[in-house]
Amino acid sequence: MYRLLALACLTLSLNAEPLRIFIRGGEKTHGPGAHEHERFLNDWKVLLAERGAVTDGAKAWPSAEQFAATDVLVMYAQDGANATDEEKSNVAHFTARGGGLVVIHTAVVGADTAWWKSVVGGAWVHGKTRWREGPMQLDFLKAGGKPHPIIAGAASFAMDDEIYYDLDLSDDITPLAESDTGEGEPQRQPQMWTYEKGNYRAVVCIPGHLYSTFERPNYRAILMRAIAWAGKREKLDELCKPEEIQALADPDLGIPR
Repeated sequence: MYRLLALACLTLSLNAEPLRIFIRGGEKTHGPGAHEHERFLNDWKVLLAERGAVTDGAKAWPSAEQFAATDVLVMYAQDGANATDEEKSNVAHFTARGGGLVVIHTAVVGADTAWWKSVVGGAWVHGKTRWREGPMQLDFLKAGGKPHPIIAGAASFAMDDEIYYDLDLSDDITPLAESDTGEGEPQRQPQMWTYEKGNYRAVVCIPGHLYSTFERPNYRAILMRAIAWAGKREKLDELCKPEEIQALADPDLGIPR
């Protein structure tokens, strides 16, 4: 009896602290329904708070004080990797203590490709990296014969969004999903990956050009899992809704017809 009570107390203590998430959004830069950076910031602060997280956010990098109160930095902003020397220093301190990052679409772009690649495992290269908007197929991969926990149970699916290709990628990323560039001979390139370095974890998800992508239950589940994984949570589905988990295997579930 006492052992069961002690185990229950230990379990509660391990899960008592909510995940602290800072969302870095930005200004809207494209037409209706595309690059809705500020809308994502406002919507997901509420969405994640409703699911038990402690949320904060801004259209700028967190301050040192905000970083100190953050477990996972979620980034979705045009040229989101642009940073001053002070901001780069704040990122270094954050990752050194184990803070995680989830980088979405435009936040993989910045002026200092080498620096951002060293932080998240890959980055946009001005004058080299290309993009293609329109229909795309997101195919999930298996490493060592089994899928990464972030994409466990996820079926490949087609949607309208945008791919980036010819990014500068580190050799030690773990690709989670890839798409065909659609140019000439089939060329499949990563559109989602994880990167572990030192004491921290990062996840990069290229899909996110259209806001409708974030409203897909299956893709929302993947992002929720990515946040939990970057935050080193034991239960990767703690931020997910049951219908989102169900949609991983049935990507059309919950999509308006």
